[in-house]
Amino acid sequence: MSDKKISAFIIRDFKDAGTEQSYKQGETQDIPEGQFINYEAAGLVRKPTADDKPTSTSKSNKPDGNTAG
Repeated sequence: MSDKKISAFIIRDFKDAGTEQSYKQGETQDIPEGQFINYEAAGLVRKPTADDKPTSTSKSNKPDGNTAG
């Protein structure tokens, strides 16, 4: 396998016992292709959809409940 990375949406919290890497439900991360294939087969990740929000973006772009402008 190559070092190609695939964007993965984390379906549930888990920790990879081999790499000691932890993943949190709802996050989107780029992971190596081979790991993605294994995690997807185990039902831990999937390819992100348009409805999945990136976890690395700032939440400060929208005011929380403040409609005054």
